[in-house]
Amino acid sequence: MHYLKYALITLVAWGAWAIGGKIMAKHLNAVSTTFWITISSMLFMIIYLLIRRNLMINKYIFYGIPVGFVVLIAMLAFYEALRIGPASVVLPFTNLYVLFPVLYGFIVLQESITITRIIGIACAIVACVLLSI
Repeated sequence: MHYLKYALITLVAWGAWAIGGKIMAKHLNAVSTTFWITISSMLFMIIYLLIRRNLMINKYIFYGIPVGFVVLIAMLAFYEALRIGPASVVLPFTNLYVLFPVLYGFIVLQESITITRIIGIACAIVACVLLSI
């Protein structure tokens, strides 16, 4: 359960990111919001790498090309949705992205499908619908 402290840090940080992203998206277009957040993130990543010195290079770095492209499309669409829509609807809806890796785990990785997990997925969908009404 050591991973839960990192999951909690992620939860809090992504919450702050979503609030900051909404503020920026209200005053900038999606391209500008994506650009400035990405540039800022890269700056902090460079500082982090200079301190930690643990950059790995192997054949899997090439996955970064298609993944980076997909992330760019997602970020542009996300900030446009935040710009024109309410954060209270956009954020829960876009966070249903977790269904894709869950289904990947079930189908490709053969992870067990339990009634609890099925109920959890159903609750996530219902919560999204209720929050968007």
